[in-house]
Amino acid sequence: MKRILLFVALTICCATTIYAQQNAKAKEIMDKAATTVKQSGGISAVFSGTQNGKIQLKGEKFHLVSSGIESWFDGKTQWSYVEENEEVNISNPDPEDLQNINPYSLLSFYEKGYHYRYGGTKTRKGISGYEIVLTPQIPGNIQVLTLFISKAYLPLYLKIESKNQEPQEISIESYQLHQSFTDDYFKFDAKKYPHAEIIDLR
Repeated sequence: MKRILLFVALTICCATTIYAQQNAKAKEIMDKAATTVKQSGGISAVFSGTQNGKIQLKGEKFHLVSSGIESWFDGKTQWSYVEENEEVNISNPDPEDLQNINPYSLLSFYEKGYHYRYGGTKTRKGISGYEIVLTPQIPGNIQVLTLFISKAYLPLYLKIESKNQEPQEISIESYQLHQSFTDDYFKFDAKKYPHAEIIDLR
């Protein structure tokens, strides 16, 4: 009986140690990815998957064009222009809203809102990198996030699994780093859309 209890205790201890090591490895990779993105200045990326489009980033700010919708976020306020209806919705999104719109926002929020686990070395489209699996600390709409980060510490793939929804997948097709964007680039310019109806949801 003592041997069985000792074996169980050792098994639990080993599993806990491995899990802690996976967490430490995942955090190290996420930290390096966040630093790489931050130090890259302005970033422009083309993506495909569930949706196709282009995103420009500067810190927490972004400008996104995808599926007939153009969005700007200046770090606080978001403007979303729907071309089909000529409407602009203004809002102050929360972190979960931002993650559904801008996958890079995950690099700002992962430490506070997620448990993370290292999924090992993987290869996507001939590129070797690291898989990180994140689960929310507080249950919500998003259930699991799977992130693929290249060995240059740039995010290349994100899968978002949510309640009662088909998984969303985003693959980064190309990057341009160290781009120059003014702060105004991430704000809606009403003069360029004179016929748009403004809907303030704040």
